[in-house]
Amino acid sequence: MKIPRHLAFIMDGNGRWAQERGLPRSACHKAGYEHISKVLEMCNDLGVQIVSGYAWSTENWGRPKPEVEFIMNALEKHLPRFIAELHDRNVRFMHCGISDNLSPEALKVLKEGEALTHQNSSGVFNLVFNYGGRAEIVRAARQMVKDHVRPENICEKTVGEYLWTAGLPDVDLVFRTGGDRRMSNFLLWQSAYACIYIADVYWPALSRGEIEKGILVYTQSREKSDREFIDW
Repeated sequence: MKIPRHLAFIMDGNGRWAQERGLPRSACHKAGYEHISKVLEMCNDLGVQIVSGYAWSTENWGRPKPEVEFIMNALEKHLPRFIAELHDRNVRFMHCGISDNLSPEALKVLKEGEALTHQNSSGVFNLVFNYGGRAEIVRAARQMVKDHVRPENICEKTVGEYLWTAGLPDVDLVFRTGGDRRMSNFLLWQSAYACIYIADVYWPALSRGEIEKGILVYTQSREKSDREFIDW
């Protein structure tokens, strides 16, 4: 199989996973958070270098207040331990998203995590949190205006340098759990040429076998693209 360099997960289905088991919403988020480490290990074993995980969108602030508070508290309390685990494995931690609405404590955890792991070289985990693809592109455009970038100097490379993912390669495979067939405003620029794989399993139940199925679809799509390019 051809292994994607950058694999991006839309980590969906936590709530439905908990509902099927008669568990509260807090249990679904706990299970989803704990499964990230397991999935990263699976991806590392398969040879994936960069993993992006969509954990919280800008639209999620409309969810019930107790659920939002639980997520924010979990970020402040548990993310430092997760980042320490990444650091022990020489994995770089990145945050991709807006700082608005995040508490000073949460911002501190995110910034310290990025600083601690900045020099790590065995892989990258990009936490896509408080993120919206359209908002990212709008922000990049506004910043280019502020920096007085001349219109004739604006190209795809320039725009890429103003995105939160600056320095990362484009996404090769978007992998969505939960069965829904939509992008949900996730890394729209970065995923322009990505293969998309939809898994019917919920995020907390995602297995290595299912990830391998997605990578196989990616491999087949790349082989087909190569053949079509040669034929043309």
